[in-house]
Amino acid sequence: MYDKISIDKFNKITFHLDYTAKVYRQKDLVALIRDTVPYFALTEQEFKELESIDINRTAWSRISKARKDKKGDYGELLLFLIMIVYYDAPKFVTKVRLRSSVGMQVNGYDCAHFTIENNEPILWLGESKFHQSFSTALTDSFNSLNEHCKILYTTDEISILKPNIEINKDFENDFLKLKSVFAGKSIDKIKFRIPVLLTYDSKTIKNNDDINSKFKNDLENELLIHHQNIEKKDISNELKNIEFIFFIFPLETVSNIKTDLELIENAMRI
Repeated sequence: MYDKISIDKFNKITFHLDYTAKVYRQKDLVALIRDTVPYFALTEQEFKELESIDINRTAWSRISKARKDKKGDYGELLLFLIMIVYYDAPKFVTKVRLRSSVGMQVNGYDCAHFTIENNEPILWLGESKFHQSFSTALTDSFNSLNEHCKILYTTDEISILKPNIEINKDFENDFLKLKSVFAGKSIDKIKFRIPVLLTYDSKTIKNNDDINSKFKNDLENELLIHHQNIEKKDISNELKNIEFIFFIFPLETVSNIKTDLELIENAMRI
């Protein structure tokens, strides 16, 4: 479930789950993220060529072995889900394949997706901050944005992505249009959309047990403060054609999600 709000400098979109038997459906989200790993971590060709018994093992082997509180993969998986489900934006590079070691995080932007709009490709190069504290997630996201949204940094990112583009047969015509972006086009002529995922432990989620008028009122008041804090921020952006979209995802307990995913990950690596 999500609501879209577009005011002031930045677009802000809120995602939230539902309740079942008065329990917030975080376990269902964990299961969804678990089932998404092969699509996130494997190329389309690998997915087709691997034996079914090897698909999950190979995919999970590409998830970072960093401690859960230092690992970026879980947030990147959630951002990947949002891109695929809500924006029909396929990835054009499987970024976890580019890491030099499973003990390290993937450098650069946290996703590489695209859409074709008005016959023109748009690159979605996002950031994901899968944190318990909204203020920490917000601060870290703007630190990343101020570093990444430079012409030199983004040009370097594109040069790394270019030789690793994967053609998805389901979007073959769109991928041909995408390749025009990487054919020496000036970065001023490339359209960028930067999704920024911010999670946090929400008092509204903890203090409610159903999606009703009280929940909606509580969440609206909670989000108003977060929206205002986003609007107070500035980005040292050098890119000409760019739009920032903040995905705000209140959760009951982020640490529980990470723990559940880590248990699944450890089982998959055996």
